[in-house]
Amino acid sequence: MATECAGEGKTIIMVGKLTTYTIPCTTTPSTTYNEIGLGSSKQHVPITVTASAGIHWGLSVGWRPGHERPS
Repeated sequence: MATECAGEGKTIIMVGKLTTYTIPCTTTPSTTYNEIGLGSSKQHVPITVTASAGIHWGLSVGWRPGHERPS
């Protein structure tokens, strides 16, 4: 997962019941990369993003080459 944010505050990303992490944000846009090893396929995993007021954010979710693609 790649998360980019800009603005003073933080962004909280919750990936279903799998994990939750917090990214500090600054006025200069920055990107944070996180990898979650699932161990087995998962279906219908909600991703929730909560950000401080005034934060601009973007999120990209993908998989690594060599791993089975989601179906």
